[in-house]
Amino acid sequence: MFLTGRADHQVDDKGRIRSPAKFKTELGANPFIALGIGGCLYIYPEGEAKQIYGQIFSSINPYTTDPRLMGMRKILGNGEFIQEDTHNRLLIPKYLLDAAKITKNIVSIGMIDHIELWAEEVWAEFDKGTDLNKCFGEN
Repeated sequence: MFLTGRADHQVDDKGRIRSPAKFKTELGANPFIALGIGGCLYIYPEGEAKQIYGQIFSSINPYTTDPRLMGMRKILGNGEFIQEDTHNRLLIPKYLLDAAKITKNIVSIGMIDHIELWAEEVWAEFDKGTDLNKCFGEN
């Protein structure tokens, strides 16, 4: 799996999106959507989600004060496995759309093993403020 690229699309009034064609096959039938870092949502194929989140969280003891437990609760407590409806749309829970400030226009970007969903305005601000020279070049 190697998801890359960008797709611009919209969420409808009921919180449904069409999975962009370039990502649809890789996401599969039952993707997992969760809060992401930086104000976006992450969507993983079901198998990838189970593997990645299982690895990240399996070492956390729920009977401790490990600060990662708070992150685990936040991510998994707000995460959902979602399915396409008969019209090939994914229903995104309203609380996740609200958390990502998504109201209408969405930018989806491929991130190798998952996609990120961004509110168009939030993505534009992030994109404008990111200088690749500072990320990978001299600081």
